Amino acid sequence: MENPINLWHERIWQWFVIQAQRPHALFWLALVAFTDAIFFPVAPEVFLVALVLAHKERARAYLAVAASFSALGATVGYFVASFLFHQFGEPILVFYHLESAFVTARHLIAGHVFLAMAVASFTPIPDKVFIYAGGFLGVHFIPFITGYVLGRTARMAIFVYLTERYGMHVLDLIKKYMLWFTGILVALGTIYAMVHWHLFGL
Repeated sequence: MENPINLWHERIWQWFVIQAQRPHALFWLALVAFTDAIFFPVAPEVFLVALVLAHKERARAYLAVAASFSALGATVGYFVASFLFHQFGEPILVFYHLESAFVTARHLIAGHVFLAMAVASFTPIPDKVFIYAGGFLGVHFIPFITGYVLGRTARMAIFVYLTERYGMHVLDLIKKYMLWFTGILVALGTIYAMVHWHLFGL
């Protein structure tokens, strides 16, 4: 029997492929990018791959739309967590079983807001967890959103570039190498935390 999660992912992918050929593709990309930063469980990079495969000549426009609406979603998520965390943010974290990830994100973002948000998109923890952590802690908004935009746009740009260059094989490449890249970032983050908080007592 096929795994229900894998089956759902396959259906989402097929839906993205169909929508990529339709006139309202940009609307759906903007909506997915916006809601992903708040509650939606599917990253817009998946839709970006489908769109670039269908229309390579529009890749830069797709990237701009995805990055812009992702930043807008992160802004909304930040203020939701600032003022409505217990009513809205916490139930979402519980629904996706991200409570322990939220604790980790809080520790990381409390140490260095910009750095934590810049690398958040390359960690196993969903971006929305870092967004909620930032809003919950009330961290300074400018370094928060600047780091987020830098990191998320970089990740999206990588997906766009790899799709333009390797086509459908990009999905296999991401599965193969993203885990290694994530492991390196987690190791660097751990070393930074040890040095910053323990060795020098800062």
